[in-house]
Order: sequence, then structure tokens, then C-alpha cells
Amino acid sequence: MNTADVFAWSWILGWTLLVLPLSCALVRGRAPAWARRRATPRMLRARGIGGLVLWASAVTSSVFQLTGALADDRFHLRVLAGPVAVLAAILFVVVTDVAERRRRRVPFATSQ
Repeated sequence: MNTADVFAWSWILGWTLLVLPLSCALVRGRAPAWARRRATPRMLRARGIGGLVLWASAVTSSVFQLTGALADDRFHLRVLAGPVAVLAAILFVVVTDVAERRRRRVPFATSQ
């Protein structure tokens, strides 16, 4: 076991302990009071799904390193699991937040 393997295991353990429980709680609808006050349940679920995608993306890179699958024939998997998944998660959360904020907006009464 070399230093790269220790880093990979630490990376997997850190992401699993920090991100996975919070993301699963958000997907199930359980959130701290400060988060529930500022977001709708749909927004919280979207953030949980985004967190799960980020967790899968972060863990996949380390799993590829530990299994030795960093060869060029698996390059498309590394690209999809890396930056593409991160951008998809961020875009999903942003689009959901914007859509929910627009849906919650109350139209102003206008005088005619």
C-alpha cells in the first residue's frame, strides 16, 4: 500500500462520511431547520440528488485508481464520472432552485 492508495481510501472515507449522510437525509426530506426555512421540499430533494451525484463522482475517481482502471481505454468513463457529472449536478440544482423561486414568486397587484 503506497501513499496514493492511502489518499484514495482517505478520499473515499471523507466523502462518504461527510456528503453521503447529508445527501441521503435531504433526499428523504429531512433537513435542518435553517435549511427548511429557506427552501421548499422540492429544492431540498434536488440538492440531495445533486449531492449524491457529486459523491458518486468523487468516489468513482478513487475507485478507478484503486482498481487500476486508469488506462486510456476507460478514458470516457473517467470523463463522464468526473467533470461531466459535477457540472450536471450543479446545473440540476441551479435549474431546480431557479424554477422553484419563480414558481413561488407572487405577482404584484397592478393598478389599471
